[in-house]
Amino acid sequence: MGAHLAVLATLALAILFSPETLVLGLVVASDKKVPREASLAFAIGAIVGIAFATGVGVLIAYLTGTPAVPRHDSWPGFIVRILIAVALLVIGIHRAIGAIRHKPIADVSEPDHQPSKLRARIMQRFPALARRLNPQTDLPVRQRISRATLAGFAVCGLHPKVFPIAIAAGHQLLQISDRSERSLGILVFAAIAVVPALAPAVIEMFSPGASGRIKDGYERIMKVHGRWIIAVLLVAAAAFVGHNALEHMPRS
Repeated sequence: MGAHLAVLATLALAILFSPETLVLGLVVASDKKVPREASLAFAIGAIVGIAFATGVGVLIAYLTGTPAVPRHDSWPGFIVRILIAVALLVIGIHRAIGAIRHKPIADVSEPDHQPSKLRARIMQRFPALARRLNPQTDLPVRQRISRATLAGFAVCGLHPKVFPIAIAAGHQLLQISDRSERSLGILVFAAIAVVPALAPAVIEMFSPGASGRIKDGYERIMKVHGRWIIAVLLVAAAAFVGHNALEHMPRS
């Protein structure tokens, strides 16, 4: 139990230190018309996104076998564990490379922001949706709130640097067979992972208008230090998951 709880906390910390979530949340909280409502909508969307991605991991674990369900030592279960370990390792290495190169954190509010290739393709295919999701686009209040909600869901539930981590956490939850201990694991993971989702709303409530200033300082710190922290956390989690996969590799 202790090892599984430590891995869950490690994965949650990796989400906590993922700069994309908080940076985007602070951008959303800087909305000119409804900053408080937008930040709350972002928080709701982000929490739903984390729950969605974690739920995918739980479903995968249930279908392939864990200590909590039959077919624990199965080839599908082994393959899934290896894939999760590799995904965590790849993201960790990518974070480390970003720290070494001092690569800027993606900030959609910057005029020179270059979207990823995947996002660029989506924007080309769905220009109307891309326009609505662009934080620079002036929208009515209701659409601003829906944009913030979708942004929160996308960055926590679909982002390629966050989605696999939440999946790994969901898979890890079903490694705990005792229900009360699993509930504790859920609480630990949730309490840590939702912090960057809630932080912009909390900031906007207690210090209106401070989101922009905080974002700049946060980006300077996290551009290097945050990425190294995430890299170490993910490599450690990948090592545990990989070791666990080898332990439960089918012998016949």
